[in-house]
Amino acid sequence: MDEKKMGPYRLETTIGSGGMGTVYRGIDERTGDKAAIKVLPSNMSHNEGLRERFQREIETLLQLKHPNIVRLFGFGEEDGELFYAMELVDGRSLAEVIVKTPIKNWRTVVRYSLEIASGLRQAHDMGIVHRDIKPANVLITRGDKVKILDFGIARLFGATGVTMAGGIIGTADYMAPEQAFGEGVTPKADLYSLGALMYAMLARQPPFRGNSVTEILDKLRYNEPIPIDRLVETLPNDLSQLITQLLDKNPENRVPTARALCRRLEALLELPEETDFDLNLADHSTRAPSPPGDEYQLKDGDEDAPTMDPQARKLAEAPTMQLSEEEVASQLKSKGNYSGTEAPATVITQRGKKDAPQTRFTTVAEQRKKTSEEESRREKSTAWINYIQIGGLLVALGVVVAVMLVAPQKPSADQMYHSIEYSANEGNLADVADQMDDFLERFPEDPRSEYVAELKEELNLRRQENRYRLAATLGRGSQGLHPVEQIYLDAMKANELNPELARDKLQGLILAYGPADTQQGDIARCLVLAERRLKQLNASLSSRSKQQTIAIRERLEFANRIAEDEPQKAERIYRGVIQLLEGEPWGANLLNDAKRRLSKMMSN
Repeated sequence: MDEKKMGPYRLETTIGSGGMGTVYRGIDERTGDKAAIKVLPSNMSHNEGLRERFQREIETLLQLKHPNIVRLFGFGEEDGELFYAMELVDGRSLAEVIVKTPIKNWRTVVRYSLEIASGLRQAHDMGIVHRDIKPANVLITRGDKVKILDFGIARLFGATGVTMAGGIIGTADYMAPEQAFGEGVTPKADLYSLGALMYAMLARQPPFRGNSVTEILDKLRYNEPIPIDRLVETLPNDLSQLITQLLDKNPENRVPTARALCRRLEALLELPEETDFDLNLADHSTRAPSPPGDEYQLKDGDEDAPTMDPQARKLAEAPTMQLSEEEVASQLKSKGNYSGTEAPATVITQRGKKDAPQTRFTTVAEQRKKTSEEESRREKSTAWINYIQIGGLLVALGVVVAVMLVAPQKPSADQMYHSIEYSANEGNLADVADQMDDFLERFPEDPRSEYVAELKEELNLRRQENRYRLAATLGRGSQGLHPVEQIYLDAMKANELNPELARDKLQGLILAYGPADTQQGDIARCLVLAERRLKQLNASLSSRSKQQTIAIRERLEFANRIAEDEPQKAERIYRGVIQLLEGEPWGANLLNDAKRRLSKMMSN
């Protein structure tokens, strides 16, 4: 390539390219230090969505300084092309590691996961959610250390998940359900993605696979992943349970924080060495292909050009979602309109200003010094007018009080409804509980009052469900509860150890006291919760029975194949299947098959 410069860096070879520009290996001509230079070309810089995302990635990296996060060196603009310089990692992506040199020991998986969780812990403490944790965005150095990269779609807590003119951006195979369906992104979305990454490192496939984003989303919403200890043998139970917890569709049921996850992973590393066995994939594990992702990949600093294995991309770079506004409307459950967040300020100026500089470079140290000096000047410049401000506030307060006394005004129906609708879309119904009561009291004839009443009832349901969940968790007695509530609480407690018993209790409760619309108050709400929980249990048990049916059928087929050469082993399998399926309605056909074959074997 022709010699090209970006600030003080001379670009040498292309490391990779994707939807957010191109990454080069560069040399700082002042010091001779190597760096990875990410460039957003001038033709892409005119796209405000891409420009905002590129700028946000710089601002995010400016805030982060952690040994497990790729470091930012500086940023700037060269002849209309935005760029930033970051640490050049000598190593491979986790995607390549999984495919080319599969991980053989569960401790390696836990150690990598601990380093990723450690990096996420600092990001979360800074109020930043990564939102795209996947194998292609995790680098393993030659020293076997982890580096997280690509904060291009990171968001502050509470920011909308809709970007790029109404599209949801993220990687479907590793995306948390609440992120995929626009229900609000919190740090627990990153913890789900890390759980999916742990699953992929162990099983060499993500929890859900499909040939299209739509297929993966359907599985993400309705299916449960095959338990990791069914796909991979010789795993400690604590590790299997941790991955299952991280992949829970309900964020409230996951590990609460990255800090807590670090403690759990550290405890796993303290298990005795006799638990160390090479990982062994079960025979029925499969890997479905998926189209490659669109993100760049840092490569070994000594290589001349990227040689990323296409199989690594198929496994670990699942489709990157960028849904249109129409697709978003069909996926999101909330009713309000969304828009992208405003572009961050201060790092790179917006294009279009005649006097905007076209060539500039700022190091991280210079930017932090500049920020510190600006904050200091602001503090000094405001100190001398504090008394004037206080006086002005007192005068303003007096005017406001006078106006309120003379002509008190209440918010209009439109104002109240927009506030209620916004909080509903953000999942914060509790914040507007009083406003909903006020709206229903003041505007009962408003056509929107029916929707507000539904939101109010949904809030009541959530509060009641939380009370039941707390009572079940703390083991409180059922004194003072209606029999309907007592039975529901018993079912919740039974669900942990015996889901079938919980299902039977809920079915009996609904048959005896339902339907919900024949009751009132807390009893009606309890029946609504019972109907919801029963639906979830039926789906979960159905999925589990299907998985067990597949596994047992495979064992029977195996026994059939070896019956002639190894009759004793086949007989043991038949007897085991019979013992497992006695009394299980879903396994009646398999049970009869096992009995028939055992009887035939014994008669020969």
